[in-house]
Amino acid sequence: MEEKVDVAVVGGGPAGVMAAITAAKQGLSVTVLDKKPREKIGNKSCGDALDRVAPNLMKDKLGIEYPNGKELPSPLEHLTFASVSLKHSLTAHTPAFIVHRLHYGQRLLKIAEENGAKIVGNAKVRDILIDGDQITGVQFFHENEQKEISAKVVIDASGYIGIVRKLIPEDLEYGIDYSVPPEHTVATYREIVRLDRPHEFQKRIVLLYHESIPIPGYAWIFTDGELQLNIGVTWPKHIPYPDGKSLKEIYHEVLDPLVPPETYEIVHKGGGQIPIRPPFDSLVFNGAILVGEAGCMVDPTTAEGHGPSLISGYKAGIAATHALKRNDVTHAGLWEYNKDIMNYPGSTHAMSYQALQFLKQTGPSGMAFFLKRKIVSEQDLIDLFQTREFVLPFRKKVQKILQAFPKWGMMWNLKKAIEKVELADHIYKSYPNSPEGLSEWIEWRRRDLTSDY
Repeated sequence: MEEKVDVAVVGGGPAGVMAAITAAKQGLSVTVLDKKPREKIGNKSCGDALDRVAPNLMKDKLGIEYPNGKELPSPLEHLTFASVSLKHSLTAHTPAFIVHRLHYGQRLLKIAEENGAKIVGNAKVRDILIDGDQITGVQFFHENEQKEISAKVVIDASGYIGIVRKLIPEDLEYGIDYSVPPEHTVATYREIVRLDRPHEFQKRIVLLYHESIPIPGYAWIFTDGELQLNIGVTWPKHIPYPDGKSLKEIYHEVLDPLVPPETYEIVHKGGGQIPIRPPFDSLVFNGAILVGEAGCMVDPTTAEGHGPSLISGYKAGIAATHALKRNDVTHAGLWEYNKDIMNYPGSTHAMSYQALQFLKQTGPSGMAFFLKRKIVSEQDLIDLFQTREFVLPFRKKVQKILQAFPKWGMMWNLKKAIEKVELADHIYKSYPNSPEGLSEWIEWRRRDLTSDY
C-alpha cells in the first residue's frame, strides 16, 4: 500500500532533519528517506566546525539545545586565517562549535522522531512521482522491494548529488541547474588523526591558503579535542592535479610539515565533493524544494555548509507549512522559501563568491601581503564571521589607505572588489517577490555580477 504524507524528505543530513523537525513541529506528517543505515545517518567527512548562527536559530525557534556532551569533542574559541604559511596569519576570537557529526545528527533525528516524523534508513530513492505538472512523491528501494511514497511536498536534502533535482522535468525547473559543473566544485580529503601528545591548535581552527593549492582550494587544521586534529584540503575540481599527483599526495605535501605523520595515528579518513557557488536562482518547483547542498547552500570562500544547511532546512519546513495551509504547493505557493533563502544565506554567499574572485586574482602571496601589512584586522575577522557586518567599515578603511597610497594597484583592485561585494548583497536582497520577476532578476544578476553560473 502506498504511503501518503504531507512532506517527504530525501536525505537525513542537517538540512533534511531540520526540515523534518520544523514541519513535524507544525503538525505535518513527515517521512525522511536516507540511503544510509539508520544508525549512520548524519555522518559526513568535513571540517566539523559550526558557527553559532544556526544553533542560535534552532534554540530560539525550535527549542533545540546547543551541541553538548559527546557531540562536542572540543570547545572552539579562535579562528586563524593564514596565507602561504602560518607565519603570515591573523587570529580572532570567534566562539563556535566543533561537532561530532554522527552524534549530533543522531540527536536531531531523535528529536524529529519525538515530534512525529518517521525515519527510514537504507532507502535509496530511484525516481520521482509526477501528476501532470506537479511533483507528488518519490519511488525508492527498501528492504529488497520497490516502494512509493506520495507527498504534497518533496524536499530534496540529498546533498551535492541532488537526487530529486536531477529528475525534475525541464518544463518544471524554473531557474535551477541539474548539476554543478567542475568549476563550481571542490574535491575534499580529510583525516581525523590522534597524536601522541597535546597539539598546538587547542580550541582553534586554521584556514591556510597555500601556494600549492589553487584558490578556492585551501588546507585546514581544526582542533578535535586535546589529542586529536581534523586536517584536510580542498581542490578546485576543474583544475588537474599537478604532475599526476592525487589529492591525498597534495594533502601530505602541504600538511606533513605542520602535522608530521610520525606523530599521529589515523582515526578516520574520507572525502567528497562540495558546491562552491551561490544558491541556484530558484530552489522551488511545483511540489518540491531544494535544501542544503542540493541547492548549493555552501559558502564559496570557506566551503562551510553545515550551518547554512541547517538554516535552509528550517526555512523549508516553514515554507512547506505555509504553502499547505494555503493549499498551494505550486512553485508560486512555495516562493517565500526562495525569498527567505536569498536574503540569508544567499546574499552572504553571493558576497563571498565575489570576494572569491578577488582572492583568485590576488593569490596566496597577495593575501599574505594584506596580513603582513595588517590591512585585515582581528576586528575585521570578528565582523566577518560573527556579526556579518563587514563590508561597509572595511571599505572605509580601504579608502583611507588609498588616500595615502593612490597608485597602489592591489589596493585599488580591493576597493573595486568590495564594491562588487556590496552590489551582490543588494541584488540578492532585492530578489523578486513572485516568479514573474525571476527572469528580469537573473538578467540583472548576470549583467552586473557574473554570468558564469
